Amino acid sequence: MADATQDFFRSLARRGHDRRLTAIDEGSVRFDIDRGGQVDHWLVAIEKGDITVTEQATGGDAVVRADRAVFDRIASGEAYFLTTVLRGEAAVEGHPRLFATVRRLFPPPPAAGTTRSRGGDDG
Repeated sequence: MADATQDFFRSLARRGHDRRLTAIDEGSVRFDIDRGGQVDHWLVAIEKGDITVTEQATGGDAVVRADRAVFDRIASGEAYFLTTVLRGEAAVEGHPRLFATVRRLFPPPPAAGTTRSRGGDDG
């Protein structure tokens, strides 16, 4: 069975650099993903577009918290990150600019007319 969350973070680590994130001089986002009472922690550090990913339970200028099933949907592009936050399915805290930027890390929204659910926002 595919593991969308782990695949997402491994893909970010392999990416290494994302030109869309070059405006971030330095910052980090910690993702706390709950899977049935056990929490996985991923720290994504960004410095001028360079991305580093570690499994780390501390740190982060911003923190995203979500249930594993919700994050799997976000990581696979089946759900929009912002929509899950607005619905209370995911929570964010910390640096607002990083929150706004972190949306760019996720897969693009599905094309109109697909069978995947649409959340109604752009990322």
